[in-house]
Amino acid sequence: MSTTPPPPPAMPASGGGNTSENSNGTVALVCGILSFFVCPIILSIVAIIYGKKGMASAAAGRADNGGQAKAGYLMGIISIILSVVAVILYVILGAALLSNSGSMN
Repeated sequence: MSTTPPPPPAMPASGGGNTSENSNGTVALVCGILSFFVCPIILSIVAIIYGKKGMASAAAGRADNGGQAKAGYLMGIISIILSVVAVILYVILGAALLSNSGSMN
């Protein structure tokens, strides 16, 4: 008298974790990376907004890529800081060059 063990439970159709809102973290990461090369102010803001949404979704259990969302959020912040510093240096350098060229005449 042998009994066969029951079959293992079926895997969910999505392949595992809850991924209903993973797009927020992915958008944040992509925009955070691109913000260093293209449209830094706009893409940084997008990365920050979607990063916050992605981190909130991950904390609530609706997404499983909270690390991507946080990385995009942090890259957005870093990109904005670097952009502001670059604009300030550009203005200072421009003012210095203008004042120098006026004194040479």
